[in-house]
Amino acid sequence: MLKRFARMFRGRGKRARRPGRRRGFAAGSAPSLLKAVLKRRGLIFAGGTACGVVLAVALVAQHVNAPSRPPAPPATKPQIAAVALPPPAPKHLSAPGMVSPPAVRIHRLPPMQAAPVPAAPPAPARPAWQQYALAVPTAGGHPMIAIVIDDMGIDKRESARIIGLPGPLTIAFMTYAAGLEAQARAARAAGHEIWLHVPMEPLGRALDAGPNVLKTGLPPEENLRRLDWALSRLDGYVGINNHMGSRYTGSEAEMRLVLAEVKSRGLAFLDSRTTAASVAGRIAGELGVPHIDRDVFIDNDETVEAVTAQLLRTERIARKHGFALAIGHPHATTIAALLKWLPTLKEKGFVLVPASALLRREPATAG
Repeated sequence: MLKRFARMFRGRGKRARRPGRRRGFAAGSAPSLLKAVLKRRGLIFAGGTACGVVLAVALVAQHVNAPSRPPAPPATKPQIAAVALPPPAPKHLSAPGMVSPPAVRIHRLPPMQAAPVPAAPPAPARPAWQQYALAVPTAGGHPMIAIVIDDMGIDKRESARIIGLPGPLTIAFMTYAAGLEAQARAARAAGHEIWLHVPMEPLGRALDAGPNVLKTGLPPEENLRRLDWALSRLDGYVGINNHMGSRYTGSEAEMRLVLAEVKSRGLAFLDSRTTAASVAGRIAGELGVPHIDRDVFIDNDETVEAVTAQLLRTERIARKHGFALAIGHPHATTIAALLKWLPTLKEKGFVLVPASALLRREPATAG
């Protein structure tokens, strides 16, 4: 192509020359040069085009022969500190087609201390008579008999013989007896129930009920002091019963004083019924004191035959009323009668029980 432009340029030069004139333009003839240029516009266009082509070819050749540059490293994103996110919800908890919400950064607070659950109020303590009462044997509908032995602890030899009898018997220790704790432990170990025998004023002035006896003529404060002394002589007993007391148990004011104190200590009361005029059972019922009355004295007559007869009377009362309570004393004849009678109870259909099994809260009368 360059050669072709060169030939065209030479041809046009030949046609433009005129005979007798010099080739080219005079050096100082500007107007003539301008005219010459204007006359040769096609030539100038062709030359400019050829120069442009040559320049383009040169640039392409330079680009092809230039050494290759290493590729620029890919742009990197700025590093972001990792943030702990809560684990995604299990797939089985998402409904089909549900779109999971975007993860949210959760600031976990330290676990809160649970408020302490208020402790349940303690169950009220059972009254003393229930705490120390023997378990009641299963009666199975059979009549029940309780045998109480009063005046225990004074004659230690005979008291030990009573404790050795088959039980359960109800042992009423005299308040002023010596060595009460040791004797009471022996009685408990033998399976007997423990009560306290409290001296009270009898009708006969000549009768001696013992030290610290409760009397109708004393101020209430003195009787309360004496009663407190008596009740403090022993621990672990079910209740009290009166020693003598035919005058004192007939006084409503005096028995209210005693039974109010008995109730405050959670104890029970057994009325020995040394007089038919006793008001103890009625007042105990009014005050809500657990109580029971004596049905039979088995040894007012201390012969073995008389004691045995009274035991048979006790059986008849038990069959009639469903239960009976008999009181005896640690006499040799009483012990002899009981040794023969106690083993026969089961064959006769009776159940021997402690006195606590017969406690009730309503007024009662003796048989």
